[in-house]
Amino acid sequence: MKRALTLLLAVLFVVALFSGCSGNSGNTPATSAPEATQAPATKAPATQAPATQAPATEAPEATPEPTPEPTPEPEPASPYNFAAGKFAADANGLATEKYDYTLPLSTTDEVLTYWGVCYTPQSLPAEGFNSMPFPQGVEEMTGVHVEYSLLASDARQNNFSVLIASDSLMDIMCGASSYYNGIFKESVTEEGYFANLYDYRQYMPNYIYEVTKDPSDKDTINRVFPEKDLILAFYELRQELELSAGSFARGDWLWDMGKTNADIRTFEDMHDMLYYFKSQKNCETPMTLIQSLDAGNDFVAYETMFYVNGINALYVRNGEVCLADTTERDKEVMTLVNGWYNEGLIDPNWASYTMATDYDSKIDTGEMGYMSNVRPSTMNGHAAAIPEGAKYGWVAMPKPVKELGQTLHMGYYVSRIYFGNASIAATCENIPLACTWIDWRYSEEGSFVYGYGIQGVSWDYDENGEIYITDLILTNEVFYSMYMLLYALNSVGEPGLYINYTWKIPGNEIGYTYIKDWEMVPHDNAFVWPSGIQFTTEQAEVRTTYGDDLQTYIEENYVAFVDGSKPLSEFDDYMAALHNIGLDEILAACQEAYDDYMAS
Repeated sequence: MKRALTLLLAVLFVVALFSGCSGNSGNTPATSAPEATQAPATKAPATQAPATQAPATEAPEATPEPTPEPTPEPEPASPYNFAAGKFAADANGLATEKYDYTLPLSTTDEVLTYWGVCYTPQSLPAEGFNSMPFPQGVEEMTGVHVEYSLLASDARQNNFSVLIASDSLMDIMCGASSYYNGIFKESVTEEGYFANLYDYRQYMPNYIYEVTKDPSDKDTINRVFPEKDLILAFYELRQELELSAGSFARGDWLWDMGKTNADIRTFEDMHDMLYYFKSQKNCETPMTLIQSLDAGNDFVAYETMFYVNGINALYVRNGEVCLADTTERDKEVMTLVNGWYNEGLIDPNWASYTMATDYDSKIDTGEMGYMSNVRPSTMNGHAAAIPEGAKYGWVAMPKPVKELGQTLHMGYYVSRIYFGNASIAATCENIPLACTWIDWRYSEEGSFVYGYGIQGVSWDYDENGEIYITDLILTNEVFYSMYMLLYALNSVGEPGLYINYTWKIPGNEIGYTYIKDWEMVPHDNAFVWPSGIQFTTEQAEVRTTYGDDLQTYIEENYVAFVDGSKPLSEFDDYMAALHNIGLDEILAACQEAYDDYMAS
């Protein structure tokens, strides 16, 4: 600022100097030009006859030759097929329609760098992901050269910290918001690590349209626009809002019991089913939990989440913000689960499981008859457990209720915001190109390519003209849904429009029947914590101050009530300790954020 002020004063001085040297200052009288001296006129004598003059003939004015207009130099053809200026938009420049890109998107040799994740590194070729058919096919279509760096999930945090510290972020950083140490919004607005994508909205019409096309979807809009002129990331968006996972039970055993899945409605019904499996079908442990307890939300009828997720397991009950594992309702559901555990209905090794695949073998051998939070395609892989000729195989189970007629207020909400996301580093040399390349994934053409991959590799048409997934994907040693992440959109780790629900896979034809069965219980989303809520710096500091200790205490103590390693008689002491650690402060900060969100 000081440097600029000095320069300005110097310029004004020079201007004043030259103004004084030219023109009239007002102090010296002006010198007028002398008048012209004229000769006296000579008058002709009156007797002289006037001379006769021929009328003057004026020569016509010459028509000037037209000056030829200079021939404009032809504008050089752009090497980019950007969308800017080519789509309908509102007064803020936000797209109001989808846009069809002309390919290729670029004809330049520049390279974008890409930081992502690979969950099956054993499936990568020695030459790396860049050598695989999918990235090569996308590059051939778009003309955009991308250099991928895919890390194993457990290596990403350390690597991200190194990239931040050395100021060497890659152009496109998938999942950056999960690894940034601090409030991610400030990485854009204060620290300048990542670009504010709102400033490049003219290069991302499809993403903007998909986010804003339903004005009533406040959760999605507020998540993508934490402020009206701020966009932090491209989020993966679901094309359809429906449950993609749920609970399953052995339909053949239910049939032998004289029941169907529609008969198992209450927790009492569920208990009777599990007890029958154990006592009559020699099923050693009919069901299990996992380390985080109930990832499938099977116990939401107790108006809480039986799930350990630290200070992030939030819900809103009748306008009051609540934290899972911290109320009398949690004591009630824990009492039920502890009773089932003591009856041998829950696998005693539950704490060693982190996901459903950890106990897959018990499903196939008949040691377990009930699974939670699994996809229909996963259950199709366990068809061998069902005896040949059985009337029913695996059947979808609706969530149990405490009493018939109860409406469930959680457990069914499906956000349009899915797993993957990406932010663009502020150091990227061509942010418009990076935005355009990602935005193509949300277009009609691009979402199809990312949904299915390359024709003849991961999919093709059958004799009826219908799409099917190839044997390359289905017969690989890695489960096909995970293997497909290398041949199409990585729906767990990167942005795009998720359309994978349409995959045609042998045995997956009844997937929609499963969804209808899951949906048969009356439900709404009245208690769901809005994912679009953004914490202020002060609110985030409160969560940071008390959050780690509170989370550690919950994880070390609450789960111990399941198997009785911590007796239920100590639950009240556990509750009192929560308040001493900072539960009230955490809830107050979250309540303030929720109230602000609802008032906005």
